[in-house]
Amino acid sequence: MRYEESDEFKLLCARVDELFDRAAGDLAASRFLTPAEQYFTARRLAASGRSARTLFFGGAPGAQRKKLFVLPDYLVALTEDGDLFDTARQFLGEDAFGDIQVLKLSGGGFRDFSHRDYLGSLLSLGIERAVLGDIAPIDDYSAYIFVDRRVAGFLLGSELRVANDRVKVARAALPAGYEIVRKFKPIADTVASARLDGVVAALCNLSREAAKEKILSKEVEQNYETAEKTDIPVSAGDVISVRGIGKFEVESVSDPTKKGRFRLIAKKYI
Repeated sequence: MRYEESDEFKLLCARVDELFDRAAGDLAASRFLTPAEQYFTARRLAASGRSARTLFFGGAPGAQRKKLFVLPDYLVALTEDGDLFDTARQFLGEDAFGDIQVLKLSGGGFRDFSHRDYLGSLLSLGIERAVLGDIAPIDDYSAYIFVDRRVAGFLLGSELRVANDRVKVARAALPAGYEIVRKFKPIADTVASARLDGVVAALCNLSREAAKEKILSKEVEQNYETAEKTDIPVSAGDVISVRGIGKFEVESVSDPTKKGRFRLIAKKYI
């Protein structure tokens, strides 16, 4: 079953429709959405002509998990250059997007923490994943976390232990110009065509036959849907995940060489 036919997507759609009802006179925000949920929500909003009132924001540029914000019509009408973010802050104040709170987790400096360490400790408190946004490391033993306003107070009053180290939780103000920086491995190769099997082979350093086998075994996702055919065309912007190998973003498949092959530029999340 395709995701857009699932009960999970139907529930997501119902929640989005409710946001538009709530945004009749004020800004309304969803829970934190995964990249896949953002992708399918954005497609539905575009198809229904409702994108102009919406934006996705996760607390800082570069965030992966974001909330969907729906603006009231009067704010959209006041927007001259299409920048809904600036318009909302101008007319609603600096706390317009205060539904997302930034906290800082600080360990004692005696133990290095991983993303999994932080997330496991937070979820062990009984918090749902949907009220937690990105966890952005500052150094080996501290990180910013982006959370729903409703749980910020609870976390500030909690005694958090990460990897058996006591961690302080405090409100944080992000430095000017702060951006969450992701690490990627650049990939440049050539492929015979922009078919999925050829692109997967190049991305994962596999033979064409091995790439086909992974697709037919339903181990490959293209744009958050399980790929069912090996000859699906791949385009710039596509996100491809291969089970056991990793997640990739295609930047371009273009400019055929003199031998008729196509140049593939992509990056792997690390």
